[in-house]
Amino acid sequence: METSPHPRVVVGVDQSLAGYAALRIAAGIARSRHLPLFAVRSAAPSFHPTEETYIEDAFAEALGGIPFDLDVRPATMSDNASVALARVASDPRDLIVVGNDGRGMVRAAWSGSVGRALFKHARCQILVVPTPAMHRATRRSARKLRASKADVWDRFETEAPELHGRPFQGT
Repeated sequence: METSPHPRVVVGVDQSLAGYAALRIAAGIARSRHLPLFAVRSAAPSFHPTEETYIEDAFAEALGGIPFDLDVRPATMSDNASVALARVASDPRDLIVVGNDGRGMVRAAWSGSVGRALFKHARCQILVVPTPAMHRATRRSARKLRASKADVWDRFETEAPELHGRPFQGT
């Protein structure tokens, strides 16, 4: 990887909404600056053949496929995500783009956050892309539903629908 030119844009590939947002932002930056885009997937040491298409599938979901006008270089590494990204982006002129799952500081401290870990390992700029608003709203409404302990199906079965106007009489 060290033989390729610097600067470069390095993106952590993850098949989540935050990962797709990071992939779109990284592709836009690489396109506007005419830089190569390194798509890095951190996988377990027991690499499965089905993971070969993981990066291509992520590009298909986020962008409709790998852009033909970009120099995309996929890489699957068996390191921790933050270490793998920092290893690929070894030059201070590089840029690392990762998605933020938006689960809060407590959850990030407990389970580990790639963005936070990159501040320790990376020698270059880091761009943490926030979670899309749709994902935050969905998670927020699910949290409210759990907090109220409401059973949706029970509510559906017990509530009578409100009819406005005259019911349909046919033809």
